Amino acid sequence: MRIGSLREWQSLACIPYLGILASLQLIDPSVANIALVKASDALQMHGAVLALGASVSTLAQAASVLVMGFFGDRFGRRRVLAASLLLALVGNLLSMLAGEPGLFLLGRALTGIALGSVLTGTFASVRFVTPAAGVSAALGLWNLLIVVGFISGSLIGGWMASIHWRLAFLLVPIICSGSLLLLPALLPAIPGNRALKPDLPGLASIAIAMVLFLFGINHAALGLRSPSFWLPACSGLLLFVLHITIERRSRQPIFPPRLYLRGFFAAAVINGIGWNVAQAVVQLQTSNFWQLVQGYNTSAVAFAQLPFLICFGLAGIYAGRWMGPGRRTLVLMAGGSLALVLGLALMAIVQVQTPYWQLLPALMLAGLGLAFVAVPQSALFVQEAPEDCFGSVLAFRTTSGQLGFAFGLAASGTMISGFGFHDLHSRMQAAGLGLEHLPQLDEQIRLFLRNSPISLEGSASQQLLTLLRESYTQGLAGTMLVVAVLTGLLFAISLLLLIIGREQQLLHQEGS
Repeated sequence: MRIGSLREWQSLACIPYLGILASLQLIDPSVANIALVKASDALQMHGAVLALGASVSTLAQAASVLVMGFFGDRFGRRRVLAASLLLALVGNLLSMLAGEPGLFLLGRALTGIALGSVLTGTFASVRFVTPAAGVSAALGLWNLLIVVGFISGSLIGGWMASIHWRLAFLLVPIICSGSLLLLPALLPAIPGNRALKPDLPGLASIAIAMVLFLFGINHAALGLRSPSFWLPACSGLLLFVLHITIERRSRQPIFPPRLYLRGFFAAAVINGIGWNVAQAVVQLQTSNFWQLVQGYNTSAVAFAQLPFLICFGLAGIYAGRWMGPGRRTLVLMAGGSLALVLGLALMAIVQVQTPYWQLLPALMLAGLGLAFVAVPQSALFVQEAPEDCFGSVLAFRTTSGQLGFAFGLAASGTMISGFGFHDLHSRMQAAGLGLEHLPQLDEQIRLFLRNSPISLEGSASQQLLTLLRESYTQGLAGTMLVVAVLTGLLFAISLLLLIIGREQQLLHQEGS
């Protein structure tokens, strides 16, 4: 009786524990971005080095996440999770103690590798600690705890960063240390398959392809004609095509290329890209609007986004339970897609003086829609992943998600610039401002679009600031409409692929 109770307690506590661990992947970049402003001054990071400081964690994660998924399959998930938590601890401590930019960047890169592995390892572990009939409900709970951890960690990390930027980098090591102590008690041993062999050409080609593509996307704000954008982005796409060719000829690919031809898997990938585009735009651009246009401080922005995050977390629980036996994924994903697109479209009402309560319905709809899409999407990845490459396939969810998130950030900034600042000269003339202010305004626009502090000098500073706010808000309204259409198109494609997947499943059953 005592043994049974212990196992039951372990099972109940394991999913929340895995969710909190997965939230580290969101907590860390959120806190690091807050701390980066003061860290860049202290370590004399400017220009390209500062840009690398903001993106190196993501690039390192993109290059390594499939490798870490493979390690989980081969060496066992609990062992790899423990090593990843240790690596995250070391990475953050290196950044915290760094006295020069190189050590800081090394710490951020190691942290990116570690936390990508933690996210993939916790996602893969949910299936192994949950009965098959309860996987969807467990994924809903896992998503809820990610949100809870993210909200709590971001608030605490922001407070620590306000005391000193080095202190902020202590938060993740504290969480990792506690998690390591609990790991043996809460997560049962999940054996690996030592017979698996690494597919080095496949892993290397997709890692380099992802880094090149993301590097290019991160430079899209410089203009679509800039070599810093199109050269690495196009090279990454070409290398991904080469990766597919290599995998089709490999005897032991990181995962079978035929998965791309399965409707369910393709639907999950396309849906994941659309989900991450929408999530990136909602979280970043509402934050920019409240902070840069309406003057909210960092804590106020965090509280303003709470309804969006709470709706996402609670709706995830409902979505997981609703996806019980006999329920169709298509219905849930269609409803979530509609709610999310409607939420994005409603945000287009935004004006400089729009009160918070008017945006609340749009935020809540977006949160509900993201949850109703995320849970079945996660379940599809779990359903489609073969046993011998389970971790690698689930890691691909992170890979495709990074593509969507990076595209959302880059595209939204470019669209806001195009919609809001295209008639800058005429706006300046209408405001009675001379063109001598144009160089100063161009510099501030670049800072504005990167969510950076604005510093305006001179007698016309208030007029320039008003012009910036009006232009940004106009650009944001147009961007939300375009993102609503783009996201709706991606979701429509994923729903069509779901129907194709269902037909493929029926044909397979008839042929068996």
